[in-house]
This record gives sequence, structure tokens and C-alpha cells, in this order.
Amino acid sequence: MAVKVTLRHKKISKGRQSLYLDFYPAIPHPETGEPTRREFLGLYIFEKPKSPIDKKHKTETLKIAD
Repeated sequence: MAVKVTLRHKKISKGRQSLYLDFYPAIPHPETGEPTRREFLGLYIFEKPKSPIDKKHKTETLKIAD
């Protein structure tokens, strides 16, 4: 069965969003072997970028995540 992977984001503090991969169906966790649906990437973007630097950061981070 093929695994579908989607890039998603979750709201966190200070107007930021955390990026993660959502797997369907669940895959085995590499270390524990238990089924898991999410893998957080450790990448963060601004929810509403205000300055050109923030906008560039958001664009570049999304390119990295893709």
C-alpha cells in the first residue's frame, strides 16, 4: 500500500508555525517501531510575515521543506 505524505503546519507561540510531514497510513517510527502519523521537521515560518526579510525567510523555508 502506498503512503501519502503531506506537508502541513501547526500554530505555535509568537505568531509562528511549525512544519511537519503527515503520513497516511501511519508508518513505523524508525527508533521505536510504533506507528506514527507525523514527523516534525524543526522548521518554523511566520504566520503573517511583516517585513521583506520575514517574507523571504518564509519562502526559503518552504522551499527547503518541499
